[in-house]
Amino acid sequence: MMPREYCPSAGVLFPYGHIVSDVVPLHVKHLYSIPNITKFKSDIDFLCQRYKPLHPSELERISEHRNGNSSARYFLLSFDDGMREVYDVIAPILRDKGVPAIFFLNSATIDNKRLMWRHKISLLIERSQQAPRRIPPQLNVRSTESLIARLKALRYADESILDEIASFLELDFDEYLRRVRPYLSTAQISELASSGFEFGAHSHSHPYFNQITVEDQRRQVSQSVLFIRALGVPCRYFAFPFHDSGVPTSVFKYLRDLSIVLSFGTSEARSDSVPFSFQRFALDGSNAASSIQDLLKQLAAKSIIRHLCGTDVIHRS
Repeated sequence: MMPREYCPSAGVLFPYGHIVSDVVPLHVKHLYSIPNITKFKSDIDFLCQRYKPLHPSELERISEHRNGNSSARYFLLSFDDGMREVYDVIAPILRDKGVPAIFFLNSATIDNKRLMWRHKISLLIERSQQAPRRIPPQLNVRSTESLIARLKALRYADESILDEIASFLELDFDEYLRRVRPYLSTAQISELASSGFEFGAHSHSHPYFNQITVEDQRRQVSQSVLFIRALGVPCRYFAFPFHDSGVPTSVFKYLRDLSIVLSFGTSEARSDSVPFSFQRFALDGSNAASSIQDLLKQLAAKSIIRHLCGTDVIHRS
């Protein structure tokens, strides 16, 4: 029998996304699906009807009373990667509905200084589809392989290869940055902070944390946290890029040393042995076409399965 309600840790739902738009920008087009404005408004309306919007400072208080057996009473919304749609689309909608949110920033991309490596991949896929016969030699694509799959398999450590491929395909990342300006500016961040929205760190350049050393994990954390604080904006929250799987306890201790009070991962329907760490569920990607009601039903089922399998709690080394 399908469970009727999802009962998350501390009675709080943690939906998150990246952007909301009726037009999918090229730098995310080939990475994940996004909700359009109408769907996003509908999901927020449903959440507001069923649950109370929660300010992060309130989460700090109620997180001391985690109880996985009680129904959700609150929700805390967040968005990753600091893209311009936060300012253009998302914040005006949330402000109109009286819903707080945390916007997590990658310090390397603010003010459109550089493109995130993943966004480079999306642009390269788009470019390669325009010139399907031009096969970048850097990828060593075999006849049985897909060029798109090879591009998607590249990671943060391969960024220099991405730049070489862009040169081969005559794609100018800097021109795209100047023309599209996909990321928030410091002026926009200050304005949003002044209007009551919260900001958190999301690493410097968005690597998979389980693919870099612990020393580099700390560096990614500190660069992003200190960058935001240097803007004169409080930074008390951190969201791991992609996920926090495999991140050791020592890095969470380092977050505390930097006065980070709340941490977020993306392992939906699980709780965490680290008391200030919470797991979110996506509103975009494979979930973009699902209503929030269906997502909550799916989370309820997943949480029961994980409890039965003994995988509902994340234990850190």
